[in-house]
Amino acid sequence: MSKRRANADPSSEPPKKKSYVVQLPSFGAENEYDNQTPGTSSSLSTALSIRQSSSGDVPSLVSISLRAFAKSLLSLYENEESRERTRRQLKALPELLVARLLSVLKKEIPTYLTHGLLVAYFIRGTEITLTGELTGVTNLTLHAIPDNCPHLVHLELRDLKKPSDDVLSSVISKLPALETLILRGCTHAGSKTVATAAQCSELRVLNLNYTTPSASSIGALLIACPKLEVLKLAGIPKLNPSVISSWAKDISPAEPSDEAPLQQLMSLKLRDTGLNDSALVNLLSLTPNLERLDVSFTQVRSIGCLSSLTKLRKLSLTACPLNTSLAEVKKIPDLPDLEILHLGAIGVNGSPTLTDSALYALTDVLEPLTRLENVSLMRNSKLGLTSRKGDGALADFICR
Repeated sequence: MSKRRANADPSSEPPKKKSYVVQLPSFGAENEYDNQTPGTSSSLSTALSIRQSSSGDVPSLVSISLRAFAKSLLSLYENEESRERTRRQLKALPELLVARLLSVLKKEIPTYLTHGLLVAYFIRGTEITLTGELTGVTNLTLHAIPDNCPHLVHLELRDLKKPSDDVLSSVISKLPALETLILRGCTHAGSKTVATAAQCSELRVLNLNYTTPSASSIGALLIACPKLEVLKLAGIPKLNPSVISSWAKDISPAEPSDEAPLQQLMSLKLRDTGLNDSALVNLLSLTPNLERLDVSFTQVRSIGCLSSLTKLRKLSLTACPLNTSLAEVKKIPDLPDLEILHLGAIGVNGSPTLTDSALYALTDVLEPLTRLENVSLMRNSKLGLTSRKGDGALADFICR
C-alpha cells in the first residue's frame, strides 16, 4: 500500500462494498409449496397445476367480455332496471357461450349461482357441466336437466358429493342420447347409475374416476356400449384382478368385429386400482386400437405385457413396481408411435428401484422411437448416484 494511501483521512475513503450472501435452501429441504394439497386424492396427476399465461397472450374479445360481465353481475342485479335487462340478455345468450360464461362465473362468484339462477339461464343446450364449486347445485337442479335439455349429448357432473345413486340414475335414465358422461368424484355414483348409463347405446366417453359402482355393473356396461372410445375407471375400490379378468371372458367376441365391445376404445385409465399383469393382458387382448393407457399406482410389474398395443401413443406407469432388471427391460415391446412415457417413482412399497444401469438399458430400447417427445423420470431417487458431473446414465439419456 502507498504512503499517501496510508496517511489519508479514513473518513475520506470510499465506503467498502457490502457483500450480499444469498442463503439457498439445502437440496430437498421443505419449502412453502410442500404443504399444498390437491384435495382428497393423493395421486400425482391430481396435484395442483397452475399455468401462468405468457405476457404475449392476448385474450379474445369474447373472453374479455365474459370476464367483464362476470365481475359486474352482482352490481347489475342491484337495481330493478339493470336486473331485468341482464335477465333478458342472459336469456338471449347463444348456447355456444352459455357453458363458457358459466365457467367464468364459477371462478368469480361460485356461491352466488343459486339453483334458480342455474336452471333459468344455464341449464340448456346440448352440453351441461356442473362441478362441486357450484354450491347452488341441488337434486332439483339435476332433475331439471332432462326437462330443459331432452337431447343432451354431453353431461359432466364433477365432484358432486351429495347426489345419491338413485338421483343420478333417475337423471341419466331420461337422457338416452348421451355420448359423453363424466361423473368423476361423484362418490355416490354406484351400480344403479352405471346400469342406467348402459342404456345410452351411443356412449363414447365415460369417466367414472373415484366413483363406487360394482365391477359387474361396469362389465355389463362395456358389453352394452360398444362405441366407447374413452374409458376412465381410476380409484374405483372394487376393481381387483379377478373381476377385471372376468370382463375379458364375458365380452370376448366369437369373431373380431368393429361392433364388438372395446374394439373402438382408444383411451383407458385404470390408475389406482388392483390391476396386475395377468388382468391387464386379458383386458388388452380386447383393445387393439388403444392409443392412451394409464395404469399408474397399480401392481403392473412388466412392460412386456403391453406387446399387443402397437398403436400406443401415451403410456403412464408412475409408481408401478416394475421389474427393472436388464433382462426385463430388454423385453419392452416395440412401440413405434409412442410420444409420451411416464416412469416416475418406479419402485416397490415406496422404495425406488430404477437405477443407472437400468436407465442405460432403457435408453437403448427407447432411442429408436423417433416420435417419443416426453419422458418423465421424476422421483426416481437412485438415478445419478453412480454418475459423475457431466457423465452418467442421465446425461447419456438426455444426449441421445
